[in-house]
Amino acid sequence: MVNQKETEYELDLILRGRKQLSRQLDDRIEKGYYSNTQPGRYVFHRYIERLAATLEEVTDKAHQGLILRTNISACCQEIRAYIDYLEHGALLLSSITLKAILDSYARSKAMAETQQIASDIGRRIEDEIWFEFEQRRLDTKDAEKMRMEASMPGSNPHYRKRGSKAVAKKAAANKGLKPLQGWKPTHRTRVGLYMLEVARSAGIIPWDKVIKYGKNQSVIYSDEFMNDMLGYEELLMARAFHAYPLIEPPLDWNGDVKPSRRNSSGGYHLPELRRNQQMCRSFESDSVFGDKAVDLLNTLQKTAWRVDERILAVAEALNERRIPVKSFVVSVIDKPAKSNAPQHVVDDPVLLKSWKVEQHEKHRSYHEQTKKAYRTRQVLAMAKEFEFKTYFLSWSLDWRGRFYSQQSWLTPLSTDFEKSLMKFRDGCKLSEDATDWCRSALGAAFNGTRISFQDRIKWTNDNAALLKRVAEDPLSTISEWEVAKEPWQFLQLCLEWNDVVATGTEKFWKVPIGADSTASGLQLLSAMRRDPVGMKYANLLEPETPLAPPQDAYMRVLEVAKGIASSDEELKHLLPYLDYRSIGKPAVMLSVYGGCHQNIKADIQDAVDEIQDELEAQGLKVDKKDMGKLTTLITDSSKHVFPAAYEALNWLKRLAKQAHKDGKESLTWTTPTDDHIHLTKHEIETIKIYTAFNGTVSIGDFNTDKPDLRKQVSSFAPSFVHCYDAALLKESFSDWKHPIAVIHDCIRVLPSDMDRAMDRIRDGFVSIVDGDPLARLADDLGISNDDLRRLPQLEQDLSCVQSSRYMFN
Repeated sequence: MVNQKETEYELDLILRGRKQLSRQLDDRIEKGYYSNTQPGRYVFHRYIERLAATLEEVTDKAHQGLILRTNISACCQEIRAYIDYLEHGALLLSSITLKAILDSYARSKAMAETQQIASDIGRRIEDEIWFEFEQRRLDTKDAEKMRMEASMPGSNPHYRKRGSKAVAKKAAANKGLKPLQGWKPTHRTRVGLYMLEVARSAGIIPWDKVIKYGKNQSVIYSDEFMNDMLGYEELLMARAFHAYPLIEPPLDWNGDVKPSRRNSSGGYHLPELRRNQQMCRSFESDSVFGDKAVDLLNTLQKTAWRVDERILAVAEALNERRIPVKSFVVSVIDKPAKSNAPQHVVDDPVLLKSWKVEQHEKHRSYHEQTKKAYRTRQVLAMAKEFEFKTYFLSWSLDWRGRFYSQQSWLTPLSTDFEKSLMKFRDGCKLSEDATDWCRSALGAAFNGTRISFQDRIKWTNDNAALLKRVAEDPLSTISEWEVAKEPWQFLQLCLEWNDVVATGTEKFWKVPIGADSTASGLQLLSAMRRDPVGMKYANLLEPETPLAPPQDAYMRVLEVAKGIASSDEELKHLLPYLDYRSIGKPAVMLSVYGGCHQNIKADIQDAVDEIQDELEAQGLKVDKKDMGKLTTLITDSSKHVFPAAYEALNWLKRLAKQAHKDGKESLTWTTPTDDHIHLTKHEIETIKIYTAFNGTVSIGDFNTDKPDLRKQVSSFAPSFVHCYDAALLKESFSDWKHPIAVIHDCIRVLPSDMDRAMDRIRDGFVSIVDGDPLARLADDLGISNDDLRRLPQLEQDLSCVQSSRYMFN
């Protein structure tokens, strides 16, 4: 049924999106950056390979004396030298030429002077030749400095070029090298005209003589080229809209259209918006989702949201005062004013140099901070617009069956700050059990979830004065609440606790309470194998005592690592690293989701960098050579803690390889919630062209039909795990009738619904891992037991899951 109010609102979103896109295009055209717009990139990729092939052909023919046009025959030797000198020379010169044509043609409104474009092309090619020349003759360190200047974030091409030339000039002088002589204007223009003549031979652009300003001038004028640009712009305009939340419930999804990537039945009300917002967010996977997935999508879409005006008021005040708090990022400095140095500074070369460095650092810092604060500015503007409105989110699925909102702002799949801006429209009264969930949420938001449920409640009871201070004056108590594990959600919970529980000024609790799966991949694989050891450390068993905290898989891995390192003389020096939980986490998390040794090592290195000061304070010197040994140690320890799960991961890789050996080019299997998951990856055959001042472009075929079997194998195990953690949510909440949000393998509900939700999760978990899911997977792929022997299940009974306390924590 068409809702007039929502339809008019969505028409306004389309209008606003098109206006914004039009402003962005106009701004790029004015600055001469049209080639960096999406329409510019579309046109670029359409013509680039044709232009490069024609350049090679024309140049070779000219060398052989088969082309006698004056400029072509005169310049062919230089162009051939440039092609041979530069890496991917023909593609690079063609890229520069096409970008210059696009930038000039868009700005000149379809009639660009040939001489002007030729000069621009020649100048750009000269800059690339000069840059490559300096890179080859300077020391490695100076060459790196040049590359840093050429890619300086927040700068523009003019200043990047100027900075690179300053570095090269100084380095060459120090080595006693003569600078490369610049091209004469006539040669620069001749090179540009050569490239334009090649473009004309390729059928990309013609040029003709026109009377302009009373003179007979040569201009480039191509209806076809302009129509290409306008056509791509119109295509973008047709798809442009502001992906804002809806103000009425989204349309329900139905599962009639298959595959799901062609299903646009739900979400926004206008068909033109739904056209590009399908149920499945993949362009190539033919996954088909069952009724339980559709039911949960529609349940999520019926959840009504409001902006928490209390958090918004605090955020606006902090933004005004330029005070950042964790994920709330603001620029702490004003935009530096452009000005000349004072005369006394100009007169002193040392002071002048210092002043320039200081000004450069101010501008760099401002641009960096402003860029990082972009999301904060956007979400504040969005929250202000919806401050007094009820809104809804439309939801879809990725090809594995995981849930994602179709909006980028005011969504639970975001930062701590953005989550705190959201509350349910419909609240609940608090029973004693529900109040305990609120107390637990407060304790977890401040301390994290490593302490027990009872300790979280106790912390909240013991810190009633802190909660009151924070709620009554958030701005004066920033130093007290910003140290929390999740400071913004802690602040929101303090405000809600004060209003509903402490003072009773509000009757209903509306802030969502969250619960997160404890290492869902290890839970699922350990349960599928019925592994008592893995299930214990994944919190699937009943705690040993009512007061026992949840098992910490990361710390358990580090304990095992300590045992191994303490008995090995070559590893003993790694023991101090093994006291930090953040160092154990990457190996446990990434290995389940397809992380290779190098990726795990990089994450461990990041964790070590964060605690470097602490380690050095203990007299420990961080040696990067130890990172490889540390990574191997922690990965091996993970396999000791979760032996059956890691055995299953290796088996899944072998299963995928066997399926490919049997002739399958993609992998399809069914989940317990009747989702048909289709894993397909295709090879992308591209060449990357790196230019100094004209950006980096990828050229090639992005849509090959050739399957990428290697990527399918590497993504198979994590994809299987993800489709099962999504199946758990579908099995548990497909017929849910209360407010709810999901974030991958996490849920957010009202505190009065949390006990019911946890019971459903335990029941749903037992349901989806019942039987032998790994054997069923092999059967779905048509792999016999003779081709790949099934993994045996161990002795742990699944009924123990019903007594688990912290499987969702």
